[in-house]
Amino acid sequence: LDKIQSRPTHMDLLMDFQTNFDKALLSVGQTGGEDTAPTTETSKSSLEAPLQQPATSALDSMLMQELGESKERIDKLESLNSTLSARCIQLEASVKTSHAERDDARKDISRYQMEIKLAQMEAEQATRALHDKVASLEEMQMEIDLVTKANAKANVRAARGAEAANSSKTDREKIIQLEAQVQALKEWALASAESKRLMQEKVTMLENKLRKNQNRSNANETENILFKKSGSLVIGAGDMGNIIVELGEHAQSVDIRFVVLRWKFDFTPAELTIDFNILKGKCSTAAEQKKADFLVKDRVVKSGAGGETEGAFNYDNACTLLWSNKKSWVRPRTVKFAIDVIALK
Repeated sequence: LDKIQSRPTHMDLLMDFQTNFDKALLSVGQTGGEDTAPTTETSKSSLEAPLQQPATSALDSMLMQELGESKERIDKLESLNSTLSARCIQLEASVKTSHAERDDARKDISRYQMEIKLAQMEAEQATRALHDKVASLEEMQMEIDLVTKANAKANVRAARGAEAANSSKTDREKIIQLEAQVQALKEWALASAESKRLMQEKVTMLENKLRKNQNRSNANETENILFKKSGSLVIGAGDMGNIIVELGEHAQSVDIRFVVLRWKFDFTPAELTIDFNILKGKCSTAAEQKKADFLVKDRVVKSGAGGETEGAFNYDNACTLLWSNKKSWVRPRTVKFAIDVIALK
């Protein structure tokens, strides 16, 4: 197309034909930069111009035909270009739509994963709360049994005291005191029974909530519980207690960078405090505990606490949980703990 456009047009050749026929012929035949000055040969050809008019007419018709074909090609190329431009615009619109749909799908996936994780956390919290309430219920049942036995013994003592009072009519004040103790024990037994009933209702409610959360949870879990550990410690006044948690055989199958220690504990008496620590590695002696790296250090806890700690198994594939009762001079502490070791996926 560039070559055809650089050539002189048919109208230019026709206008120049009568004045300078030789120059027009040279312009049609050259490819650029040739001298168009008249020479002796061109002068001779100008004399023979009337004889070459049929050839010129044929050349003109060929040029017109070529020009028409060029215009048709240009129109065809322009139509193809417009068609390609329209298709390109359609493709860009479809690509933008696909990108928007992909972004929406990613947002939905992220939201669903977050909802699944929240549901799993709620289910685990409900499970732990249920276990705690069951343990509390068992302790309360033991207390009720003890109170019942004490009540029976007190009734026996009161009966003996009443019999002794009727027989000897002495020590009237002691009898009154025993009757008051019996009445207090009866009231305590009634209160314990009512508390047991309330705890059973709460356990039933928590079980229903746990079933609901388990039905909502998806099969695609984001975490894997390697193992669980629970137990209790009695820490005397001025003493310290610790437990060591080791990965063991799980250390070869998981990446310790993605292992999380989930811990929870409570202690009695609940109105007092205790110092809590988490150390890297196995630290059973005081010298090892002094040199160890602390993840949680001297945290003062009242009644109980819980949380998650990352990087606890980075040293020796183990960690140490330490409770300190050194600030107490008289009363011991009974610690009940529950530990979950979790590998994140």
